[in-house]
Amino acid sequence: MRLHRFYIDTPISEDKFDITDRDLVHQWRSVFRYNVGSRVILFDGAGVDYLVMITSLRSSGASVGVVEKKNKNNKPKIDLWLCVGITKKDNFELVVQKATELGVSNVVPVLCERSEKKNINIERSRKIAIESSEQSGRGSIPAVHEVVDLGSLLKSEILPEKKIFLQFGGQYIGDFLQTEKPNELAVFVGPEGGFGDMEIKEFGENNIPSISLGLQILRAETAGIAVSSLLLL
Repeated sequence: MRLHRFYIDTPISEDKFDITDRDLVHQWRSVFRYNVGSRVILFDGAGVDYLVMITSLRSSGASVGVVEKKNKNNKPKIDLWLCVGITKKDNFELVVQKATELGVSNVVPVLCERSEKKNINIERSRKIAIESSEQSGRGSIPAVHEVVDLGSLLKSEILPEKKIFLQFGGQYIGDFLQTEKPNELAVFVGPEGGFGDMEIKEFGENNIPSISLGLQILRAETAGIAVSSLLLL
């Protein structure tokens, strides 16, 4: 029988410990109908899965004992930062979900000239990242950052040194990957309608090359998912 996998936000350092997350305990009791003796997989984002057995389960909390530890060796070959121009809320959440499954390390919502809205629910997006990590089996949780405008992001020092931005008519990504083998990479994906002229100029001033995914014009969320797939799989 397939064991379900759950994230806990406190480091696992002992062979026996308590679970105090009321939402998780509620899931175990009311959704999955677990009992004392049931086994689940826990992870804390540090790259290790813990097979545990529930030794106590009550409405106020639970206790578990570690049965087995297993290192997750599925770290992506590239530390990929996906910087996505804000589109509709549902579309951004789809990007977070799929980018998590593919192995993106950081998702940054970027306020661009053509962004359709300025506010998205970051906390909800972070929960989606956790749920997708649980489902996909990845050993870490990607960081979903706060909204930042493009100019400020380009001036910051948090991004990898190597950066590209997606633009129809740029260098084909297959050719780019023939010559470039980065360990870290930031990819900028524009909102619906792409980047504005001043933003493209700003990329040029920062020596960030334009890259194309091919001859088709893709929706923003499709482009973000597609470039992540090409770089990480």
